Amino acid sequence: MRLTYRGASYEYTNSPLEVRESDVFNQQREAQQRCKTLQENRYPLTYRGVRYTTDQVATAMAMATPRTAQSLTYRGVKYIRNVDGTTQFAPAALPAIPNTTLAALREVSRVHQDNLRQNLARRLQAAQARGDHDLVSLLEAESKQLAL
Repeated sequence: MRLTYRGASYEYTNSPLEVRESDVFNQQREAQQRCKTLQENRYPLTYRGVRYTTDQVATAMAMATPRTAQSLTYRGVKYIRNVDGTTQFAPAALPAIPNTTLAALREVSRVHQDNLRQNLARRLQAAQARGDHDLVSLLEAESKQLAL
């Protein structure tokens, strides 16, 4: 496969690798050994002017593996990351609507329907007064769609 990165072209050959469960366990064991070595040696490091030691890195790596499900939010969407690495959307909590709000919503809906009826009746009368039969038929169809 021919690939290009920042103007440089190169040929990439994908070599299929077989990963066995024992390989994964060996990699985890090796990573744990590296963490232990880093903690023991305390190498001083600097990154962008910030000084830290390798034992701090090892501690952070050890803490990075979650042991419980994590509740996360990204751009307003809530989801849960499980311990096994799978993610799922968090169930949305429905806001409790007080009875007074429900009554207000019903009243607003009733007023809106009344306004639609009055507007449609006015438009229908104007179309009939002009003798525009095409518009009258369209307005009658709209009346049926709105179930007014």
